[in-house]
Amino acid sequence: MFKNPQKTIQIGEELLKKKDISDSYKISSNILIANGYAAMNDYKKSIDFALKANELSEKTKDNANQIRTLGLIGNQYTRSEMREEAWKYLDKADKLTQTIYLPDSMKYLIGNINLLKGFLYKRSLDCGYAIKHFDKAIVAFKKDKKGFAVANLGQAYNQKGYCYLSINKDSAEVSFKNGLADARKNGAKSLECNALVGLSEIETDKSNYKTANDTLFHALKLAKEVKQTEMETRIYKLLSDNLLAIGDFENHLHYKKLYELTQSKFDLENIKSVNELIKKRNEYKQKIFEAKQDQFNTFIFILSGILIIIIGLFGYFFVKKSRITDKTTQNK
Repeated sequence: MFKNPQKTIQIGEELLKKKDISDSYKISSNILIANGYAAMNDYKKSIDFALKANELSEKTKDNANQIRTLGLIGNQYTRSEMREEAWKYLDKADKLTQTIYLPDSMKYLIGNINLLKGFLYKRSLDCGYAIKHFDKAIVAFKKDKKGFAVANLGQAYNQKGYCYLSINKDSAEVSFKNGLADARKNGAKSLECNALVGLSEIETDKSNYKTANDTLFHALKLAKEVKQTEMETRIYKLLSDNLLAIGDFENHLHYKKLYELTQSKFDLENIKSVNELIKKRNEYKQKIFEAKQDQFNTFIFILSGILIIIIGLFGYFFVKKSRITDKTTQNK
């Protein structure tokens, strides 16, 4: 997933083609594909496959995978800046973790949801709340030394580090170094790249431009290797700024141009993906509106029918009573 996301997608697709695979494998395969697309910044396809896994996990009452997929969907909406949708899925996952029993081997999922909520708070520029959630995630991940938590511990350290960049540089450096050590230990190149970029920003703040640039060039190699366009764009921007600061105008312009090209490419891909998500959300809302409208029309139709029957019965009894009254009058 970190080294070759396309291979992850391929493995997931091959599993889904197999005949008579269990629901558990179908869920896991869809999650694999969703994570592969997530690594490639294709939010639309990632959410599509995560939703398939979520629907199947709800149907089979697979609580752990419900939490996992809700978190995955929430994360993709966070990355695409659709925060209202992100909160909806992450809150649902958070409530689920508090109402069901999770075995020790699955408690890292609590860490996952805290990590994602922290990331969303960070995007909302509320690093105070974000750090609290990152700390909760780190505590949960450290309890699971062999399972899936291993891959996310480095991510929690990195995100905490980025929050601390504007608050406490020393704390930020500690977090990034922890994230770097964890990423290298587990061969997670995208997380290693992320930690290196954070450390380079600390060196830049100290005016150690050579050390910062050396760190960025190392990070750039990793970003290209794991096809992290967003991180590659950021590295070009940081290199451009650093080279301008030391008066290397030729290379400054070179990396500025690379930054603008990759930023434009990333923005186009991002806009396309987000537009597809908005279109899908609007279609879903339209279906809900139409369904409610149909229910309302049916209700009005039934109510009208009942009123007509009541009026008819009232008229019938009124006429009948009138005839009886008339007949009684005539007899008298």
